Amino acid sequence: MSDRAGDLAASALLVALGAATCVGAWRLGLGDVHTPGPGFMPFAAAALLGSMALIQLVRLALASRDQGADRRAFAQSRWSIVVIVLGTIAGFGAVIDTLGFALSTFLMLFVLFGVVARKRWWMALTVALLIAVVARVAFRALGLELPRGPLGI
Repeated sequence: MSDRAGDLAASALLVALGAATCVGAWRLGLGDVHTPGPGFMPFAAAALLGSMALIQLVRLALASRDQGADRRAFAQSRWSIVVIVLGTIAGFGAVIDTLGFALSTFLMLFVLFGVVARKRWWMALTVALLIAVVARVAFRALGLELPRGPLGI
């Protein structure tokens, strides 16, 4: 199966899956504006997925064969970046209870800005620190309790 045929098949499958999920969510009940029902969020997510897949399906169907061959979604991607991002997020989840929210957030953002976004080290350090402090202050102002680290912050 060619890449184009595979992309068409995947898009068509996602359109069908989105439509079937929308029907199932509709049967659960969508509720109204003030009291959303149990089917509201699944319906919204499935409608969004189905719409995006339908747009992709139409684009693929209308594109010429030569034009579609060079425009693969992941042809130019760097998988090492994907692994670094997922590893950083997993690491954040693993150490947040031990190091606390502020320090874990700072470390995660420092790695993402420094390694993934390739910012200068001082820029990555400054922005990561600023975002971690602002997030901590904002969550505390909202009355949300976040894990505290060894420094009590």
